[in-house]
Amino acid sequence: MSDFKPVLPFLRLEDVEKFIGIWGYVSSTRGVGGIIKEKFEDFMVWEVLVTGEDSRKVFEEGSFRDSSGLNILCVMKKVGVDSVRALTILAKILGLKPSSMGICGIKDKVSISWQYVSIPSRYIELNKTYRVGDILEVKPYKYIDFNLSSNVLKCNVFRITIRNLETLDSCIIEETLNQLKNEGIPNYFGHQRFGITRPVTHLVGKYIMKGMVREAVLEFLVDYSNMESLENREARMKLLEEWCLEWALRSFPKSLSYEKIIVRHLIQNPDDYIGAFRKIPLRLRRLMVEAVAAKIFNETLSRIVEKKMLGTLELGDLVLPVDMYGRLEKTTPIEVTRYNFKQVERMISKGRMKIVLPVPGYMVKIPSSSKGEIMVKVLEEEGVDLQDFKIKSFPEISTKGSYRSLTIVNWTSSIEEFGENHLTVKLSLPPGSYATVFLRELIKPTTPLSYIGRKSLHNHGKEDGYS
Repeated sequence: MSDFKPVLPFLRLEDVEKFIGIWGYVSSTRGVGGIIKEKFEDFMVWEVLVTGEDSRKVFEEGSFRDSSGLNILCVMKKVGVDSVRALTILAKILGLKPSSMGICGIKDKVSISWQYVSIPSRYIELNKTYRVGDILEVKPYKYIDFNLSSNVLKCNVFRITIRNLETLDSCIIEETLNQLKNEGIPNYFGHQRFGITRPVTHLVGKYIMKGMVREAVLEFLVDYSNMESLENREARMKLLEEWCLEWALRSFPKSLSYEKIIVRHLIQNPDDYIGAFRKIPLRLRRLMVEAVAAKIFNETLSRIVEKKMLGTLELGDLVLPVDMYGRLEKTTPIEVTRYNFKQVERMISKGRMKIVLPVPGYMVKIPSSSKGEIMVKVLEEEGVDLQDFKIKSFPEISTKGSYRSLTIVNWTSSIEEFGENHLTVKLSLPPGSYATVFLRELIKPTTPLSYIGRKSLHNHGKEDGYS
């Protein structure tokens, strides 16, 4: 496959964050260093609905509430498996399509997670617990009349342990948290949005948007990263060099299951790259395109942070109200004019409004302020037009775009434990915000390997990402 040139082998560890659009810090303190996710139990996450129902507590109580409805709300506990794969496994057990199940959002792979999932009631037994080895356990909870989405999620709660700290100075931690409360935490899309060990999703997505489906499939299959496992890396390298699909189907590691599905399709249907890409679960295909938008948002936000304009309200900015649960309202943003400037400024100071940026898509409005000018420049540099997000060959993964707060809305944190060489933090974040974005301000890591329990490439750690 000599005409395909991989990108990731040449990506230096210290450049990975910039590769996904993240650079600079809001806090000026020294980082505490350390690593997370050395063990699955070091990163625990669960959901709280707007009704106050806590997925971890519901799971542990384990009793079904009898009523009636079209769907059954369940709690899925997963260990060391990403949400997309977990749903695929569950769908196979129940005999339905993964797309017919609803979730509030995708949870980290290298974690213990308790997340809600809605399942059509005809497919599930009410008083049965569904288990798959040690990785998956699903318990029915109650009937509901809707398909689950992020609309009913109030917040995600995290309990995270940072190990191998470089400093035990509690004053640094306290000062960092104070600065973040005063300045705000930049609301970046986190590393796992792109794949921590193999940041490839936005590369695949960009090829798809440009109609280069063959290149998108090759990118997904063979671009290899120095951060992924040796077994995975060598498998991709061999396929890139020899392009023997039959060998790949036989010999690719078990962890590369999506890749093997694509390979099988290409063996049966040579050169049908559109059909091959459609073999990837719909949620993952959408993530590829949305990752392009996420990278553009991150890059724009990094430049705003660099200019120290994170909390600066300008004429032409876009703002959105904050709802009673502390989340951004999903409505048309308001443009800041000289007529409403003082009122908007007052609402922001009370925490009832937030400055937003578009997450690019074919229906968003770019603000006329200097923040919008930065985004226009980033779009030009990336060679992306908003209409590129309307994808003719894959209309099902076209994205209209959305609006996202510049800073994380309504977050809370507390130190639960400060041990001899570790720190445990409890954190509450609104839907769509990333714990790793908070942690990078606290840790200030030199490489993204810190997020998967590793100090260097020579350490054995957890695999992350979608492969």
